[in-house]
Amino acid sequence: MVRTMIGVDSTGAGCLKITKNDADDPRTTPDSQRSKFLYNSKYLNMEVADVTVCNTFGGSGIHVTPAGASRSNFETLEFGGSGESIWIYDKSFFPKLRYNVPLFDWKQRKGNGSIRYNQNMVGWEDKGKYRSGRGGSYFTGNRDQGSWLINASEYSGGTSWSSDFCTAVQIDQNDDIDAFNPFSTRYRRLVVWDLPGDNTPIADAPNLAPNGTKTIRIANNAMKIAKPGYNVDTATYAQLAFDSTRLPVKVIRAADIALPSGQSFYECGFPITDNVALDVHFYTGSTIMYPNNPVDLKFGAEYWFDGTRIYFDATQAMRARFMLYLEDNSAPTSGTYNVLRQFNDGTQDVVQFLRPGASNPPSWADIIIDTRWPQVQILAEGYFNVTSGNGNVVDIAFDGTGMFPMVKYMTYHGGGSNFNTNSSWQNRVRMPFLDILKYGYQGQSHTGNSTYCELTANNARFRTFRGNVGDYYEDDNFEWQTDGADPPLGIRYYILGIPV
Repeated sequence: MVRTMIGVDSTGAGCLKITKNDADDPRTTPDSQRSKFLYNSKYLNMEVADVTVCNTFGGSGIHVTPAGASRSNFETLEFGGSGESIWIYDKSFFPKLRYNVPLFDWKQRKGNGSIRYNQNMVGWEDKGKYRSGRGGSYFTGNRDQGSWLINASEYSGGTSWSSDFCTAVQIDQNDDIDAFNPFSTRYRRLVVWDLPGDNTPIADAPNLAPNGTKTIRIANNAMKIAKPGYNVDTATYAQLAFDSTRLPVKVIRAADIALPSGQSFYECGFPITDNVALDVHFYTGSTIMYPNNPVDLKFGAEYWFDGTRIYFDATQAMRARFMLYLEDNSAPTSGTYNVLRQFNDGTQDVVQFLRPGASNPPSWADIIIDTRWPQVQILAEGYFNVTSGNGNVVDIAFDGTGMFPMVKYMTYHGGGSNFNTNSSWQNRVRMPFLDILKYGYQGQSHTGNSTYCELTANNARFRTFRGNVGDYYEDDNFEWQTDGADPPLGIRYYILGIPV
């Protein structure tokens, strides 16, 4: 049975704490014993700033929002063509986002109108310059997802536009899958986290020593808790630890399961709606790998939601380690519920903290905290520069005692351009991907683009390959050639965890 405390803990700090075991007093249990807390307002906040689906084709021409906006002062910009569109989302499209360059995920459905998500798969692409397929690399589908662009504008010779900070993607109604387009899609889903994706520090105010200030305010229409040492009535957004109008990220299911080759499923026990996102690590062996194992073959699993189940279709026997997030940012319902609700769901006693004035029963979007769904904790976070070297290692130690850890990270890159999204940029941030040469070059098996992380209970080991070639191939003249890479200059990482 869980225990809830709203008040002053043994350190003198006003806070909200929920322990997962009745034997652990939330007032006296040390904050360092993270595995004992389902929620602790003294921890760093982790919230989703926005979720948007990119699957609309506006027809030929240039379309901007809001109405009357220019191509240098827009929220969204669409370049429409025959059956395809380039979508550009300016940072201003995400009003809750506090950072110019955020942590983000583009998740895509497989081509031909499938409901299967396949950005975690490893594939090979024929770039049309290889003799008999002799060249290229095996890469994670994350490679073909949108980047976050800094000081962006049109591709050289393309249609003019500009944005200080944005993300750009292409969608295609004729999204047939073949060797030249292994990750073509008509449906992309963007999850923007209210966390930095570059070397910007997290904007939350630091906890101060308790100083007697009022840190808790509870009413029938609101509940707020300031971080230790700040006055709740004057606290800024960054100084608030809990606010009943904000939704922290909640994990509604998490597991590490064995997948057989082919199709299998995981039973969640409740209908899975479209307001969820799955973060998953597919790996083999005893060490968790992200974004996947370094393999030179097609590897991974597609996943999709149907009814109460998460389905998987794996290329071989492997493991899937996942967190299923609830990320409903829809408007609150209207009713008379106070912010605190207690009930028994038939199997356990439940405590919920709700948005003010929620309906009866509350919607998913009304639920701020639910003792069945643990708070996602940031066990470690930071940024490091990537140095040149074939297989350089950076170790990040963290305390994962009693926790279920996963890793998220972004890679920071220099300037470049992309014809497919009519874009060029001064810098960009990308989702991580493996990039393994089909034919090794002078002791190099990874391209310079490749990165991955080996995750254990108390350590995250990042491997990078800056300085390696970007491609090695035989051309139609029977000559072997190399291309340059777009290596990461830095990595922004988060080690996340929930209590086991």
